Amino acid sequence: MSTLEIRDITKDFGTVRTLQGIDLTLRDGEFLVLLGASGCGKSTLLSMISGLSEPTTGEVVLDGRVLNGVHPKDRDIAMVFQSYALYPNLDVARNIGFGLEMRGAPKAQRDAAVAEAAKVLRIEHLLDRRPGDLSGGQRQRVAIGRALVRKPKLFLFDEPLSNLDARLRLEMRSELKRLHQQLGVTMVYVTHDQIEAMTLATRIAVMQGGRIEQLGTPEEIYERPASRFVAEFMGAPPMNMIEAAPVPGGLSVAGALLRCSATEPVVVGIRPEALKTEEMPGALTLRGTVDLVELTGPERIVSFNLGPKRITVTLPAERRVELGEALDLHVDPARISAFDPQGGLRGPLKVLAR
Repeated sequence: MSTLEIRDITKDFGTVRTLQGIDLTLRDGEFLVLLGASGCGKSTLLSMISGLSEPTTGEVVLDGRVLNGVHPKDRDIAMVFQSYALYPNLDVARNIGFGLEMRGAPKAQRDAAVAEAAKVLRIEHLLDRRPGDLSGGQRQRVAIGRALVRKPKLFLFDEPLSNLDARLRLEMRSELKRLHQQLGVTMVYVTHDQIEAMTLATRIAVMQGGRIEQLGTPEEIYERPASRFVAEFMGAPPMNMIEAAPVPGGLSVAGALLRCSATEPVVVGIRPEALKTEEMPGALTLRGTVDLVELTGPERIVSFNLGPKRITVTLPAERRVELGEALDLHVDPARISAFDPQGGLRGPLKVLAR
């Protein structure tokens, strides 16, 4: 069993505090993704776990053992970096087994471990090649294999797919998902890509300003974002945000009425895919004018003008619309989120019967 605890971790660089007190517990076999924009503190937190740097305050605990002050090589943790960091003069087999070789493992043990990792990663045919003869995706598999042979308690990944093109990134994402499902190992993965986070994670920690803004499953974070920041960060296109003011009978939302119990102004959030051109019983209806249409293949991303406000809607590719066309857009009130205009935190929005 490999459980990781982060207890009130802070990190200061001079007078600047980059981690503001991080608390989380990672259960055995979980795939946790640390997600956020550059500078949010996700890679700094990963370096605390790996031992590449030490926290200013707080503790990193793996299976009940406090790791503060423990050298990285003694933490029983393996890390895969954005750069592959392979030895160009060694073949794939020796690159994968090099860590075991340095630890004095017998050759028979090394060979067996390398063969097992190569089979799992489906790179048996590459063992005699050198890194210069490999594609980017193959090199990343070798780097992962080097971590696998150690059989660590915890795997750390620091944006491992960032150097790959779009097709290889998709391929390697599937490989990592398969690997986690097959081995059931505990992983912590850093990325700025919310699609990677949604597809890989069992839980996601969305970070901003050195804090965890929200921790939850991909479904929880996407469907019930805890703040406006999370709502707009997750999803492509991002959630539409519309200011709403209380009026008799409910909230005025871009010229339409949402019957609810709100008594204060709120920001209403609506996912682009929640807006439909087909009528629905009890739906909130907004009338917009088509301003821009983008065909992605499986869907059309359509921008609508709602007076001075612009919103985005995703429609099926077969649903054709014309520039300047006026359309009614319908949304189930259950798919609407509400956020405090000042703090940006998610707030209650009790929709009344229509």
